[in-house]
Amino acid sequence: MLIEDVDDQLAPSLDTVLSKAYYVKDDITYIKFQDKEIPYDREFRIYLNTKKPNPNYLAEVFIKVNVINFTATFEGLND
Repeated sequence: MLIEDVDDQLAPSLDTVLSKAYYVKDDITYIKFQDKEIPYDREFRIYLNTKKPNPNYLAEVFIKVNVINFTATFEGLND
């Protein structure tokens, strides 16, 4: 899943997904999302994209995600 144009504040509903708060019930893996039990595939990936060069997220967000900076600079393009 790709979520584009993410702002400095993430929706609180993404917290269970970002923290991978899944559980197993009757040999099926579930995750609770917005008060619903949804079957969860452990191969699921979520990508958050922002146009901000230096996003200012809270420390709780940085603990749950990997931040990769793909910013292209003029000097980098010349190299």
